[in-house]
Amino acid sequence: MAENMAAQSAGRKVKFSNPFMVREVTILTTPAQLVYQTSFDDCAASMRNLSSALPTLVKNPSEMMAVNGAVDQLIKNALAELRKEAARIKKIAEDNGIEIGKMNYTNAARLQAKLTCGKAGQYLQIISELDELICLVHSAWFAGFVADDAKSSLERQWRRKMIGVAAEIKNITNRAFKANAKQTGTEELQPGGEAVTPTAANAKQPPKPKRAKTKTTAMPEVAEAAAA
Repeated sequence: MAENMAAQSAGRKVKFSNPFMVREVTILTTPAQLVYQTSFDDCAASMRNLSSALPTLVKNPSEMMAVNGAVDQLIKNALAELRKEAARIKKIAEDNGIEIGKMNYTNAARLQAKLTCGKAGQYLQIISELDELICLVHSAWFAGFVADDAKSSLERQWRRKMIGVAAEIKNITNRAFKANAKQTGTEELQPGGEAVTPTAANAKQPPKPKRAKTKTTAMPEVAEAAAA
């Protein structure tokens, strides 16, 4: 214990032991597999930072609510869009007497998704529902209800949309950390995903006092970063 305390006081990095769980998921379609490969790990890391690291830095509950609210709204909107499109395809097929059956796939992927926080499971749910939607598109295509070019367009459109959701979650999280670091000048998010307080050797020097001005500009709030 004395060695650990001495190491911390000397400014050495402490390796965090973070919880995680593994969820097995099967993804049938190529578009959903690409979204998983491209975005899941980065999005899960951003969500863990949002859930674990940022709350230790931001002391204002309303600012944390604003950031979490922006991410929750992105996820809610994405799931709503996926479900609306799936319902649309099912309805048109039903109205036209087209039977949409379950498809088989040549290279279905059984994956071990590492969930580092509860929020990561929400993006995994987006990927699963995207997979279900693309399966509907393929089934309708086999039935002659969806043209070849429309099939490719729908695959590309929804794949890009869901990758965009992950990118925006990452942007919101990064902006929140930058806004907090600008306000405090004392803590930053390190590459490992942990927020640490700079030691005496690497801490930023406090700015020199300036003459008071009649007009001042307020510091950007973390909540504004979420809304950007």
